[in-house]
Amino acid sequence: MNDHRYQRLAETLTGFSTSLKKGDRVLIDAFDIPEEMTLALIRAARDRGAIPTVALHSGRIAREVTLGATEKDLAAHARVELQRMKNMDAYIAVRGSHNIFETSDVPAERIRAVMKAMKPVLDWRVKKTRWVVLRWPTAAMAQQAMMSTEAFEDFYFRVCTMDYARMQPGMKALCALMDKTDRVRITGPDTELEFSIKGIGSVPCGGLRNIPDGEVFSCPVKTSVEGMLSYNAPTVYQGVAFDNIRLV
Repeated sequence: MNDHRYQRLAETLTGFSTSLKKGDRVLIDAFDIPEEMTLALIRAARDRGAIPTVALHSGRIAREVTLGATEKDLAAHARVELQRMKNMDAYIAVRGSHNIFETSDVPAERIRAVMKAMKPVLDWRVKKTRWVVLRWPTAAMAQQAMMSTEAFEDFYFRVCTMDYARMQPGMKALCALMDKTDRVRITGPDTELEFSIKGIGSVPCGGLRNIPDGEVFSCPVKTSVEGMLSYNAPTVYQGVAFDNIRLV
């Protein structure tokens, strides 16, 4: 299937997000996404003179590896992955899922073991490469958003391929406001939270690392947080569903 949205998204990821240029080595991590999108990324990278390396991943296979891998297995795998990452200038990951609960029966300690083994790879990628990561729109995501699959896909591709450069002036203004702010108050249903962000600073995110993007983030001074916070939207993390979370 020749979907023009794939090409446009690939151009955004290889251009604005990672600024690929001639001779750049880029690792394309494709997790359960259509082959056509992976092909679009390869072609877009080559059009910019970059050298693409592709890794294809499956959620079911990853589950099986995680369930049975020993500490020695994980260490060996991490060494291979780290060596490959050290040879890359850029990294693009597009992560889909045929079943968002694929890892729901994987013991938490197994997932922690994988994350611990792979941390050096993650650290190298974050600190040493130009990287961007995004989710792939699926029927499961549309269902969570209570939208039709087609409507959700259209919405998702629009926000993923928007002109992020035009967002920069507004983000700078918000950064300036946050940088001079001391107290923050958040109110809502079952939510009354106050904290300080004085001296923390702010970081604008305009399409360079995560897509879709557009946030300006900071964090509270640890000892300043008071009140309660409620989350009214369900979410799934590592195959586990969370809903009606309330922090006091």
